[in-house]
Amino acid sequence: MDERQIIKWLKSRCRCKNRQVKLGIGDDTAVIDYNRNSYLLLTTDVVVENVHFKMQEATFRQIGRKALAVNISDIAAMGGNPLWALVSLGMEKKKADNYREIYTGILEIAEMFNIDIVGGNLSRSETLFVDIFLIGIVEKKKLILRNTARPGDIIFVTGTLGGAQKGKQFRFIPRVREAKEIIKSIKPSAMIDLSDGLASDARKLAEASGCGFEIETSKIPVSRDASEKNRISSALYDGEDYELLFTVSPEFVSLVPADIKGLPVTNIGRITRQKTFLLKYPDGKKAKIRGEKFKHFS
Repeated sequence: MDERQIIKWLKSRCRCKNRQVKLGIGDDTAVIDYNRNSYLLLTTDVVVENVHFKMQEATFRQIGRKALAVNISDIAAMGGNPLWALVSLGMEKKKADNYREIYTGILEIAEMFNIDIVGGNLSRSETLFVDIFLIGIVEKKKLILRNTARPGDIIFVTGTLGGAQKGKQFRFIPRVREAKEIIKSIKPSAMIDLSDGLASDARKLAEASGCGFEIETSKIPVSRDASEKNRISSALYDGEDYELLFTVSPEFVSLVPADIKGLPVTNIGRITRQKTFLLKYPDGKKAKIRGEKFKHFS
């Protein structure tokens, strides 16, 4: 059983009875009715030693920073502002003295986005992990979901993709401000953050919307850090870019900014009625996109 199947099983059994829950399992965050104008956004993510990082490749400060940043990215994908975080930290006894450096990284990015650390938990663990629960807020009229793309919508991405393993995964800046600029220009029909890779996350958005997609390989903005051996494959499958992928109705494409304070915004394809996931090459040939490179349980 893979992660997708586990989530499907959980979603079928975790049915929300409280009417304040507007969206449960299935998007970057849960959505809770808060007041007349706003929703609360709830998300949680964990970074685990030897799964999301290796000790020889990262400092304790970088690990802490990444743990909060990946959660902030989820809030950004919904069009929201991050507000409050709970931090759970597990460490071996011999590594316990490094909590200061881990929290230095967490507090560094928390300050950048005006987030308060309001509690958490400490535990002894055979494996180092940092598990964060983050709460944000979004105006109801600015909430963006992943399941609302429509056939014919144009697909855009921010930034460049690929090569996260060269250090980008520890220093990326979540696209909270960029999401706000995009929504100010034109409200996207759907949006998701690119955590698992362009191929995987574009598929999540399309499947949630009951659609397919066609991505043009020549338009994918490839990072200079992407693998020299196969740059397109690196951009599609490496993951951990934490850029935004969003869709826009064709009639509003001219309103999408070409860049946001120097960060490129690129048209890479379109949403299709056919539930297929295709790459289109410069010679006109098309190929089905393969599954994600990394799977938790396989």
